[in-house]
Amino acid sequence: MEYTIFTEPQFGATYRDQLAIAQAAERWGFDAFFRSDHYLTGGGSGLPGPTDAWTTLAGLARETSRIRLGTLVSSWAAAG
Repeated sequence: MEYTIFTEPQFGATYRDQLAIAQAAERWGFDAFFRSDHYLTGGGSGLPGPTDAWTTLAGLARETSRIRLGTLVSSWAAAG
């Protein structure tokens, strides 16, 4: 069985918050850290504001060594 941490940082988590969670999850033996990719909060202030999922995961990859990283879904825009 694998265990994964999933976060919804659009409700107010900073990059440092997400880093702390990912590093703690890795220390505690979790297999993966996933996050949402939403840019809108859907309620509440959402401060300090949303972070980009892929940019955040790239930063987390530099600061973790074993844990798998990913998004629940990935936003994209069609050209044309």
